[in-house]
Amino acid sequence: MLTPPQRSNLPQLVEPRRLVNQGVTLTGNIDRKLCVRFADAVIEISEPIEAELIFDVADQGRKVVHIIASTTVLIACQRCLEPITLPLAIDTELGIVWSEDEAKSLPKDLDPWVVEEETGDIAALVEDEFLLALPFVTYHPEDQCSIVLSPAPIETIEDESLNKDEGIDNPFSILEQLKKQ
Repeated sequence: MLTPPQRSNLPQLVEPRRLVNQGVTLTGNIDRKLCVRFADAVIEISEPIEAELIFDVADQGRKVVHIIASTTVLIACQRCLEPITLPLAIDTELGIVWSEDEAKSLPKDLDPWVVEEETGDIAALVEDEFLLALPFVTYHPEDQCSIVLSPAPIETIEDESLNKDEGIDNPFSILEQLKKQ
């Protein structure tokens, strides 16, 4: 019986410029413990975060990293608050730059990864991309949601005289008195 190959955890810190010069591709898992902000944004990260980072030189000698990653999370339905299983996948390319000023010179279609030191945190990088990939609101399909949606009952006042003299305080009664004076 064949077992699938085990993916090892990727290192948290890498030297992206050196990896670009060597044309390295990193493939493995990102340790979920390193993605605290992502874990706080969902109920649970239910599957391993599998990632492939391809370090390369693009047009005009720009250093780039192509990120392909996937995982599955549990996130709350905004209607019934029950968990929804949500597969997430990202596929993006970022320009590796030293500073925010250098980031401004990147083409509009290339977002920056600002790495001010020699090393960059790839766990934080992948985490940021997953946070951006989360949907703004999530709902179960109506037939699967535990909340039954029905129109709200409309309350009507059948007798208008109830408002005038039945003891309901009219907030404008003081104005009415001033007007009479």
